[in-house]
Amino acid sequence: MRTFYLCMILVLANAAFSEPTEEERVNELQKRILQQQQILQELEQKLQAREENVRSYTEQLVQEYLCQPWIEDSQGINAGYEKGFFVQSSDGDYKLLMNGYFINTLYIYETETVTDNSFRLSWARLDFHMYLLKDWHIRVRSDFSDNSSSLREGFIEYLGFDCIQPRIGAWLIPFSMEHEAGAMNTIGIAASPYITSVPHREVGFGIYGNGLPWIESEYLSEHLSYFVGVFNGQGRNRLDMGDGKMFMANVKFYPLGRQFKEVVIQASYLHNDQGFKEDGAAITLGALQNHKVFGNPNPSSATDSDDINGNVTGYSVAARYWKDNIRMEAETILMYYERRQEPGILSDGLTDLRLWGISGGASYFIALGKSESNMGIEPLLKFSYTEIEDEHGDGSASSYASAPLGTASDVLGQSVWEFVIGAKFHFNKHLRFDFNWVMYDLEKTSGGLTNHDTGKGGALIHAFLFQCITRW
Repeated sequence: MRTFYLCMILVLANAAFSEPTEEERVNELQKRILQQQQILQELEQKLQAREENVRSYTEQLVQEYLCQPWIEDSQGINAGYEKGFFVQSSDGDYKLLMNGYFINTLYIYETETVTDNSFRLSWARLDFHMYLLKDWHIRVRSDFSDNSSSLREGFIEYLGFDCIQPRIGAWLIPFSMEHEAGAMNTIGIAASPYITSVPHREVGFGIYGNGLPWIESEYLSEHLSYFVGVFNGQGRNRLDMGDGKMFMANVKFYPLGRQFKEVVIQASYLHNDQGFKEDGAAITLGALQNHKVFGNPNPSSATDSDDINGNVTGYSVAARYWKDNIRMEAETILMYYERRQEPGILSDGLTDLRLWGISGGASYFIALGKSESNMGIEPLLKFSYTEIEDEHGDGSASSYASAPLGTASDVLGQSVWEFVIGAKFHFNKHLRFDFNWVMYDLEKTSGGLTNHDTGKGGALIHAFLFQCITRW
């Protein structure tokens, strides 16, 4: 029996220590190759994932740089361009921003007008903005154009509260939406004739904000803004002639929310208690370089029919839809001007003037090329109607030949239709070329404006305006 066990042990030992066959070696080698291939595939997948992460991270850094193209030095000061050239501290507490624009205008007229063809630098504005501790904002605007060389605006305001933001200084009074749009953003090149007789810029104190103060409402904060202010009473950046002051209030409603600020409905009110104001109710034609068509052509005349003395009350309602390449806007304004007696200046018995103006326009932007290039053409249409009258004026105080618009004591009034056809050519966000064909139809004309014998309508005044806008 021991011999049997000994034989079995020898057989098992021989099987354990004997060399594998050829087939067994091949199978083992194939198994190892498959294992190595699997390990190699796993390494390739990890490497590819890492490369994609590196590429995505690199692209993110490039996009962040393009969106925030400024540089930072060792002192923590940033500089670059974003809606203007700026220098600011790295923490953003202090910032100086400079921007502006140039507008050159070519005026070409038909024959028989009182204004010569001309080419001039209409606006040359330079704006300085200073932000202190983020919430204090100081703005200074100067003008270096052909017809002006002065400080246009200058104010300081506090932006720390969204619903109450006080401001003091001189700035554009937000009464007319068309005038508030500024020279670069109006539909037509020339302003509507009634714009001459509404307040422009003045020194004063105002409070504005989003929503209503002390009323917590997310809806009001998102859809409503307001402005109330008190100014020195002239509305022309002129020396205050007396103790009269102007009160002005404005409310804006944004149907789509404040993120779409150019879709807005607004209403404004002003009351101005002032002294004598020369050319206070003048009507001019902007396309004729502000040629006066209501009032005595001589602005120094003491008996000018557009001079006023007393309260001025105004109402304005306007709406704008400017979204998805479509722009539509309309505005109506009603103004009342008192003409109280002023010894030695205006005679007794003068009656008040009433001004009514309405305007509307539309344009459509047709993009050319890539959307980010801001290149395109924008055809436009616009109209306006202006009417000023003295209901008690009948022309009995003067003949039409000597005073076609009336005298200071017997105002005949004036009405003007304005029609505009044109287009804006956008090369990019910094350069634009505009063309307007402007037609005026006056109820009463004088001073060689038309060939009509009586001057009472019957002929249009044509003006062709070309404008180049450069902004930075």
